[in-house]
Amino acid sequence: MAIKDILLGAPVTATGGIVFAPVGTEFPTDVRETWDEEFVKGGYVSEDGVTRTIDASDDKIRAWGGDAVKIVRTEHSVSYTLTFLESRNADTLKLLFGEDNVTVDGDDITVDLKADMVPRRAFGLDMKDGEYKVREAIFDGQPTLSGDVAFVHSDVIKYEVTIEAFPNEEGVKARSMSGLAVASGGGSGE
Repeated sequence: MAIKDILLGAPVTATGGIVFAPVGTEFPTDVRETWDEEFVKGGYVSEDGVTRTIDASDDKIRAWGGDAVKIVRTEHSVSYTLTFLESRNADTLKLLFGEDNVTVDGDDITVDLKADMVPRRAFGLDMKDGEYKVREAIFDGQPTLSGDVAFVHSDVIKYEVTIEAFPNEEGVKARSMSGLAVASGGGSGE
């Protein structure tokens, strides 16, 4: 095993590790390609980072006598959880509460809290470890707020978010890529 195969998941920039855009926006094909101009930076994410969860349920089909003869997948989901720290980032608030529910008037921001689901979005995550970069692409994700929003003097206002990834036309819910952040010019990259 090579040390270069062990990577951290640190954000590329503290304020721009997660981006989002309308579903259908063109995604980069590798880790070096820049994001389409439609992608908006999501701002600071808590020190807990982002957690990807793959949840699958499989059932064993058993023959007479108890031997397992087949396994069938009955459920499968991919989701990401994170906590946004910027409670005055208008773009992030529009993502979480809906474009029509956030009003910006100069330095004033008003958020209407409604029961409606917000639109699905495409999401991207950029991470780095030295000269290597890791990128997660969520082609069609439904963001939902999950958890309490605490208003206390000893912590910032933050929003816990879960993004459920839905399959694209090829059945891909998310894509994970890694590689050198800058093209190596044909060297081994070690």
